[in-house]
Amino acid sequence: MAIFSSLTHQLQELYRKVFPIPCLLCGLASDQHSLCQACIAELPVVGQACVRCAIPLENAQICGRCLQSAPYQDISFSLYRYEGGVRRCITAFKYNKQLHLGPLFANKMAEQLSSRSRLPDCLVSIPLHPRRIRQRGYNQSAEVAKDLALALNLNYRPDLLRRVRFTLSQSELPFKQRKKNMRNAFACTNTQVPKHIAIIDDVMTSGFTVGEAARLLKRQGVEIIEVWTIARAISHY
Repeated sequence: MAIFSSLTHQLQELYRKVFPIPCLLCGLASDQHSLCQACIAELPVVGQACVRCAIPLENAQICGRCLQSAPYQDISFSLYRYEGGVRRCITAFKYNKQLHLGPLFANKMAEQLSSRSRLPDCLVSIPLHPRRIRQRGYNQSAEVAKDLALALNLNYRPDLLRRVRFTLSQSELPFKQRKKNMRNAFACTNTQVPKHIAIIDDVMTSGFTVGEAARLLKRQGVEIIEVWTIARAISHY
């Protein structure tokens, strides 16, 4: 498998040299990523944010919403704001099979996360229902989690969570119905859980999807739960 992976990487690098990749956002040639360096530099980063939910903040470490009702996760990290070019890229990655964006997102996340004094014992991605996997062909969160685990030298544990209930897409529902939609959507498939886990997803909007996964893992005995996402939507705050 390692030899095959190395060969695939070499072929991809050769292809990029012969046929430069057009940037997904501006169309200009990009010799390294699916986005050119100029467009990557313009993506809106979250910056300073609430420790618990990753909503952008200017001064405090925890937002008023989390002070009133703390989420199940202890720490949240989001790389970008879910707007503009980031929204376009994640839509292409999630629905249009643009899987080459996964390593880019994972590497950019790892650049910020690698400086932390303490990292989780393992990563787990938000699972999709088998029916959704058959429709889409892949789990975008799992793709990011695998690349992120490699970049940070962490274990990836897809065996810890599974989707047991087919739910409607959160983006198709009014905000008030999203929590109910995710209730009991997951099951823990292994009773031997690490003490410190990071849940990986593409976008945090209401927080109910990752919150339900965190609630279940806390009930199974996980002591510290982090949520890492590519982007944070802020329209509901």
